[in-house]
Amino acid sequence: MWALKLGGSILHCAADDPLVAARERLFETLRRQPGRFLLVPGGGHHADAVRAAQQEDGFDDDTAHLQALAAMDASASDCAALLRGTARVITRLQDAPANLAAGFTPVWAPHDDLAGDHTLPRNWDLTSDSIAAVAARRLGLAGVALLKSCAVPDGASAEALVVAGIVDAEWPRQSAGLQTMVLGPSEWIDLAGVLGPGA
Repeated sequence: MWALKLGGSILHCAADDPLVAARERLFETLRRQPGRFLLVPGGGHHADAVRAAQQEDGFDDDTAHLQALAAMDASASDCAALLRGTARVITRLQDAPANLAAGFTPVWAPHDDLAGDHTLPRNWDLTSDSIAAVAARRLGLAGVALLKSCAVPDGASAEALVVAGIVDAEWPRQSAGLQTMVLGPSEWIDLAGVLGPGA
């Protein structure tokens, strides 16, 4: 069982974006095979609004962190809607196993679990990338895969991906010891082929 982080730029891409067809193929795979993955959605345009508001209004990173978690919650609802009746939004990680066992794809809305968690950075170094790794570790999942809208260099280290701006600054630390994949569209379009039937 893997945690899949679905980039917000994939989830919220415009109707004329070439990624729409790839996203639909991905979601069709997920609809056909519910109960295999925990989905962790990126904040997408909801998180972009938080970043813009922080720049304009000047509120601190802790406030932005809480609002970004709420943005992920909004994206979780968007994601579940796209998966139709095969998904369930969960606000507590501990509810994921029961939903998986019942044949649903749990989509984690992390605000309730993480708003009071001061063991994690409460700034933009920690985004949905590392939050997906946190979920995989806390649930003891097999690994975590980040699905990105951009091409990902083959064999790049976690640190190199940070430098390239593909993952957040916390990714090397939060993903340490986990099986990980960071996949561009040409890879995640065939998710079943990449992760295999038993993932």
